[in-house]
Amino acid sequence: MLSTRQKQLLTKLIETHQYMTVDFLAKWLEVSPKTVRNDLDTLASLLDEMGCSLTRTPGKGVVLHANSEVKEELMESLELATSLVDKNVQLTMVSLYVLMTENVTIQKIADEFYLSRSSVHQILLEVEELLDPYNLQLTKEVRKGLFIHGTERSKRKAVFYWLSSKWVDVDAVCSWLPMDINEQQTIASWICSCENERGVMYSEESKRHLSLFFIWWKHRVDSGISVFIPKKHRIHNPIIGEVDDYLNQMTGEPELMENEKNFIHQVFDQLKVIAYKFEADDLDHYKREHAFTLYLIQEISKILEVNLASDKKLMNDLMYHAKSAFLRMEQGAEIDNPYTEEIKIRYRAIYEMVHQITTDMGYEMVAAEVAYITMHISSAFERSGNKKYLPNVIVVCTTGLATSSILTTKLEHIEPGFHLVKVVSSQEVDEELALDNIDFVLTTSKLSIDGAGDTKIYRVSPLLLDDEKAKIQHEAHKVVNRKQLQRFNEVYQHATSIVPTLFDEHVHFSNTNNWHEAISLAAAPLLEAGYIKQGYIQEMIMSVERNGTYMVFLPKIAFVHASPENVIKEGISMTVFENDMIFGSKNPEEVKIIIVLAIKESHNQDFLQLYRYLENQAVFEKLIDSNNQEWRK
Repeated sequence: MLSTRQKQLLTKLIETHQYMTVDFLAKWLEVSPKTVRNDLDTLASLLDEMGCSLTRTPGKGVVLHANSEVKEELMESLELATSLVDKNVQLTMVSLYVLMTENVTIQKIADEFYLSRSSVHQILLEVEELLDPYNLQLTKEVRKGLFIHGTERSKRKAVFYWLSSKWVDVDAVCSWLPMDINEQQTIASWICSCENERGVMYSEESKRHLSLFFIWWKHRVDSGISVFIPKKHRIHNPIIGEVDDYLNQMTGEPELMENEKNFIHQVFDQLKVIAYKFEADDLDHYKREHAFTLYLIQEISKILEVNLASDKKLMNDLMYHAKSAFLRMEQGAEIDNPYTEEIKIRYRAIYEMVHQITTDMGYEMVAAEVAYITMHISSAFERSGNKKYLPNVIVVCTTGLATSSILTTKLEHIEPGFHLVKVVSSQEVDEELALDNIDFVLTTSKLSIDGAGDTKIYRVSPLLLDDEKAKIQHEAHKVVNRKQLQRFNEVYQHATSIVPTLFDEHVHFSNTNNWHEAISLAAAPLLEAGYIKQGYIQEMIMSVERNGTYMVFLPKIAFVHASPENVIKEGISMTVFENDMIFGSKNPEEVKIIIVLAIKESHNQDFLQLYRYLENQAVFEKLIDSNNQEWRK
């Protein structure tokens, strides 16, 4: 049987497609390299039985080779095996168990989750903290058990959101709920009828979680337990499909039924929509969302100098998302977005715009919400065909018209696109670089350019091999992101160029040519001061391996961060290195300064101030001056 640590190690191997060194894994797990090697030996035997293998290559590390089906099978078995030991899963499931089952006692929880009674007492202290945002209180009564006190609406909100959590063990919840095939079919029909009436299609995951919620909700309604919805939160004609027929058959006060119908209407409003038939701005109950969406799109259109308001798909997509987002914000609930950190890195400019504009509008959105909205707007911007921020590229061809023709044709089919300034000969390159603001050069032959300066030169085949496409596409996206961020910085007036707040009020200085080590050195002050856990450092390194060097937003300055699970408290550290280093493995950049952002939530308000401060070349020169003692440590 695998230990918890070995399960964590196997999960990391399944999720990662590149080599990881033993030292890297040891730091991530906070154990010795010898322990990692022993764990890898154990895993190798298990994996061999399943038809997959671990490849260990000296100097590179270890990687798991397995097809997607085997990886999925491994993940499913790991999720089952770890559901009782993962702290987040444990807390979520105990909280749900107390809310969703009757006659709960300490002993029942101990039996259900294979815990000691003393462990249950400790966990319940944390459960109380989880209940608090929903205005629910947990009490223990001698010889009676545990009770949750609070409004029915609060209890339902807590159950609904925890059932939608990534930490929920769906199979375990199913075992708690008495259900038969007829009831399951009825609920499936309810959901289908509401999809038809609303003209939408919900995600499979949303429907699965809603089915469990409906089974629990129906038993409560059948038992005479009702909910109250304030009049200001009710609408006259809630859209709830066949659930309306079920509630109309109940023998209750009309106002009680009105409350129930409005509650279910709000539940449906919060589900993830993946397709729709009706335009959202045609629906009466989307007026607030229309105003929010229109203003946001207009402001971003002004910044990017593009007309996104004419994109009906964007308007509708954002309004459907805003409807559920507003309800989540009102009820203190959060959505999970597995792409949040990647969006922050790859689309940082638009992410910053969304965050700042929504904040100025008075909405405090969590990172996941900001990232989802960023995804919608980024997609619309790409659909717009706007070429303002595309990289300026010249192609150097020395072998004839056919070669340049096929290469330029290939470039036309690579997103996000390129502004092809000119096809030139090797003799014309220096002159062209002097005349135009060229972002990078593509050449089909070995080329040495005296006047290239910091302009990057990529040698490619005229047929553009897959790895070459990936490299120049990455570079193109990076240029677009930088130009958009620069544009936002120019027009957004709220951020100032004041000296940014560093957690210890010092700029640190160090020396290494290895970018992995550089991230560790840059993060060390935060680690030593208790701002981050060791795992945060390894996650930042993995992020650069996975995403490339998008985080080099300014020349020679990398802004690195990772998901917030390993952040204890927020802070920023800045480290200047003695020499420029080659930073990253994908499309590496020359880097002199690394800024570590330890951020728990959607945004650290210092980011734009930091960006504006550091874009000043005089400030950059002052920071890297070894004779300057200000902030030095």
